[in-house]
Amino acid sequence: MDYSKIYSDFLKKKLNLKKSLRVVFDCSNGTTGIILKELFRKSKFQNPKSKKTHQSINSKLINWRPDGRFPAHGPDPWKKRAMDQLSRAVLKEKADLGVIFDADGDRVFFVDDEGRPVSPDIIAALISKNFPGSVILDLRSGYLARELISADRKKIIDSRVGHYFIKQTMRKKKISFGAESSGHYYFKDFYYCDSGIFAAIQFINQVSVMRNKNLKLSEWVSELPKYYRSGELNFEISNKTVQTTNDNTTLRLKNVNTDYSTTFKDAIVTNSKPVVLSRGIHSNLLTWEDFA
Repeated sequence: MDYSKIYSDFLKKKLNLKKSLRVVFDCSNGTTGIILKELFRKSKFQNPKSKKTHQSINSKLINWRPDGRFPAHGPDPWKKRAMDQLSRAVLKEKADLGVIFDADGDRVFFVDDEGRPVSPDIIAALISKNFPGSVILDLRSGYLARELISADRKKIIDSRVGHYFIKQTMRKKKISFGAESSGHYYFKDFYYCDSGIFAAIQFINQVSVMRNKNLKLSEWVSELPKYYRSGELNFEISNKTVQTTNDNTTLRLKNVNTDYSTTFKDAIVTNSKPVVLSRGIHSNLLTWEDFA
């Protein structure tokens, strides 16, 4: 039995283009290349839901052959310079967007038509448009995701970080879509699990809506409010007690976030090592001291 074909046939049914797109996919020499080769057996893949023959995906696959040595770049797309090759390919191909997966295909990240990385906050907000009802976000998600989703009059449910907690909450509350800022996206239609390819199809559907209105992804992103992120900061600790800075209260929690008017901070105690992961978001560009 050809499971790759069965899976690709399932994914095809989720594609709902409003306009043809050119898309570059970077499979990071991981597992997604096998599926995408089957899914886009022809360079131009026809939208099965379209009654118009011109709606299709003109795909370009790079680093699609599985190779555990990861010769193109590392297996983590979020690492510095890992998206460089994808950005160059998008510009060369004059593509509408670029998609990059991690090695095992459960995470996905995107660049716009100018080759610029698109924040996971923006991805979560756009994908949420495809699903009714409330949306689950992890505590690390920033203002922008919350503002855009709230603008669609959808309720946001905060979840502890980690797939176990998100899946549990989605099942309990019958939520159709959930997102983590780490590039994981969860779907009720995918057995409450995360899938990079499934998420990519949902995002591509939304970009096709934009292009049908003659709006480029880069143009839409450029009009959004600007927030500056500190990135993930690691602090070694001797125990798993987290002390908040606003009232000096010592708490034994897995996740703590504090909101100081225009500054958002979070602190996450890891289960695997004595480290606090922290990050900050602000509407203005700040110095290190502002986040410390």
